[in-house]
Amino acid sequence: MSLSGKMTVRFLVYFVLFYVFLLLATFGMSAYLFYDITSSSNYSNIRELDAFELESDFKKDADGTYHLSKKLINSANVNSGVVQLIDTNGTVLASSEKDFQCCSNYSISQFVEMTKSNKSFVWDQGNGLYLVFIENHLAEQLLSTIIQQYPAALSKEIQKELAHANASLEIYNAAGKRERVIFGDSKKELSGIEILARSHDYMERKEIVASELLKDGRTAVVRLKNSHYYPFEPALEHGIKIFFNVILVFHILLLLFTLFFSFWIGNRFGRPVLYFLRRIEKLAKQDYAPLDDRKLLTKKTGRFKRKYRVYEDIDQSLSRLTHNLQENERKILQTEKLREDWITGLSHDLKTPLSSIYGYSTMLSSDDYEWSDTEVKHFAKTMQEKATYMDALIEDLTYTYQLKNNAIALHKIDLNLFDFIVCYVKSSVWSELKQPTGHREVHVFFDPKLLARVLDNIVGNAIKHTPKGTKVFIEIEKKKGHVYLQVRDEGNGIPTEELENLFDRYYRGTNTTSEVSGTGLGLAISKQLVEAHAGQIHVDSGDNGMIVTIVLPVV
Repeated sequence: MSLSGKMTVRFLVYFVLFYVFLLLATFGMSAYLFYDITSSSNYSNIRELDAFELESDFKKDADGTYHLSKKLINSANVNSGVVQLIDTNGTVLASSEKDFQCCSNYSISQFVEMTKSNKSFVWDQGNGLYLVFIENHLAEQLLSTIIQQYPAALSKEIQKELAHANASLEIYNAAGKRERVIFGDSKKELSGIEILARSHDYMERKEIVASELLKDGRTAVVRLKNSHYYPFEPALEHGIKIFFNVILVFHILLLLFTLFFSFWIGNRFGRPVLYFLRRIEKLAKQDYAPLDDRKLLTKKTGRFKRKYRVYEDIDQSLSRLTHNLQENERKILQTEKLREDWITGLSHDLKTPLSSIYGYSTMLSSDDYEWSDTEVKHFAKTMQEKATYMDALIEDLTYTYQLKNNAIALHKIDLNLFDFIVCYVKSSVWSELKQPTGHREVHVFFDPKLLARVLDNIVGNAIKHTPKGTKVFIEIEKKKGHVYLQVRDEGNGIPTEELENLFDRYYRGTNTTSEVSGTGLGLAISKQLVEAHAGQIHVDSGDNGMIVTIVLPVV
């Protein structure tokens, strides 16, 4: 996968993780709110429920008996009542209170009586089943017991029950004025309408009030605190408070996670970027030493750690760039040195023949001497040789630059390389050069005149730089669509450090006073000519001599 693909996948993974966190956080917040609402709903007014909300609150066992859910039983208890499952015949199939003092089978008269009261609620569940809620407040139970004993004094058992419920018993006259408090704390006197008033929502009742008209025209009132008092406004305020608290906590967690995620992303992406920037700065300062960062690189292998492995391609590219810059700098320094050496040699090569020409011309023009014809011819011949050498040197220099700029016309033809080499050896003046060996039917595209020039330079160089009489061999070999033309001598070879620069035109300038003639540019020209024909040339040297190999594509 490409680097851009790896980076894209990495970013997608990171942001998918971020999205998953947001999703989980949102789900958790919603679950908490749902749990809080559900928990509060256990204390909701059962009277306001719809029939479909109660469909799952009872079930039938394999033996035919019915059971009410714990949630429904708890809701009935909270609302101070009893829930019963009744069929069309009035039979009680299940009840939230087994010891509820009523009947196990209701008659039609009892149902009629229940319709006259606001203390019962019925939900049709289908299939002949009905859920019935009957209010059964403790205040009503206590008042019923008191009425049975009235006007006798309250028994100790009744007083104990009133005290346990923290209830009070009051008597009001026909005019609605409180006459006395028989039992319990003296609370604020109720008005007649307050005694009769009933809140639609049971949870809104701060106080449970049960009243009964006595035979003497007075009214007995039992009052006790509603332990499940839960008015709407505080509940709403609590819900809003919970909602905003959850939102606040969610955003705090989101902020913390975003900071952590940003730091994590910055560490995963920022640290490698800083590492690469430091490497680039070092390269700009020509400092090629490796950068050691233990937080990114492993100690043993020096490779990127697994979590940073996606950047390894960049690091390898920078390593290659570093190597190339080092190599280029080395080559530049080497080229500069070679250039200086070449200029020095070339200056010497031109200065030496010019000095000879200048000296002889000065001698010939002098009136102080009389030169014989033989001496004049000798001077003239020497001057001609030096001028010829200078002309050849300048011509070779011009030719190398023409090749470099593709200014030489190439007349390539299909050559049988073996036959061409045979003819070349026959026409050469070097007795040391032997007939070729190897493949006979090998064809290449090459300019014959330029191929002859390449061979002149290579063979001539081998003969000039080996002891007199050293044999030179030519071998032709064909491999994998290429032909290998090898020119091998049996001399002493050349030093290894000189091989790399052997074909460089700046490497050597030949002194005209040396026994070895030539401009010193022959091998450089040969390399350029071979490369112009889509070939390669390289040299190997050892104790048994030097081998120059020309590699050309086969036709």
